[in-house]
Amino acid sequence: MFHCICMSPAIDATIRLPRKPEGAGEIFKDVLEEENAGGKGINVARWLALRGEDVVCGGLLGEDNDRPFARELERHGIADRFMRVPGATRRNEMIVWPGGSVKLNRAAFPGLGRDFNWNAALEAPTVGACGGGGQDVAVLSGSLPANAPRDFYANAIGLLRSRGWTTVLDASGEAMRLGLEAGPDLIKPNADECEALVGYVPRTPDDFGRATAELGRMAKHVVISDGGAGAWFDGEFVAAPAVDVLDTTAAGDTLLAEYCHRLFGKAGGDCGAAARWAVAAGSAACTMPGGAPPPAELVERLMAR
Repeated sequence: MFHCICMSPAIDATIRLPRKPEGAGEIFKDVLEEENAGGKGINVARWLALRGEDVVCGGLLGEDNDRPFARELERHGIADRFMRVPGATRRNEMIVWPGGSVKLNRAAFPGLGRDFNWNAALEAPTVGACGGGGQDVAVLSGSLPANAPRDFYANAIGLLRSRGWTTVLDASGEAMRLGLEAGPDLIKPNADECEALVGYVPRTPDDFGRATAELGRMAKHVVISDGGAGAWFDGEFVAAPAVDVLDTTAAGDTLLAEYCHRLFGKAGGDCGAAARWAVAAGSAACTMPGGAPPPAELVERLMAR
């Protein structure tokens, strides 16, 4: 069973403009907008559920607008173990136009103080053992709210590893650095996020190989995404197929979810094939608005390429 932890969920909105903005004060009328209940952990959970995995998802949701998230989880058969807190869950926007885009990410739960019981958000989605003798896999992904302890992921990984669980970490900055020191089974930084971990942004194959080796001293599996080029899986590069990119929201999350499905889940098997499936899924996600999951048929076509 997969247990996905999402401490900073969001309503992901995509606003499409007919052309690039030309200057201050410009007004666009009748713009198209689509939105989806998301956040990295929810995006991962949704794709895993679509792949037939048993999934529990938890973390934090604002009481004022939790219904879209609850409906989305119910629609995909994902067990809702979110802790409700006062206020609203944030809304993020991707503004796109032909040939360009800009992303606006708001702060998550700014009203929660340092004295909040942050560990309570971890307890509900990780209670109990999975059925059928399978392994428990915890996927900890996304940014932390401003007042959450920076070692939240590190403490969670330590706790879950003591139970014999497989742990997956996809975060950035200090939360990622401290979490890495706890020894997760798999990490997925992007190239830019590697700078906080190894002191440089990998650019060349030698750079990616060196970064993988350094990070691999603390994590069993290292996946480094390299934007539209593709991704490195334990030092092996898989190039991304060319697609018409609409919105990159959830592309990395879909890649990670597919890799976990192929590596740890019901489709578990060869690491090389898992990597190719993961890049195909992430590339397919780039063609969808607002973090919506791509059709499985598109993933299969891209896998063949």
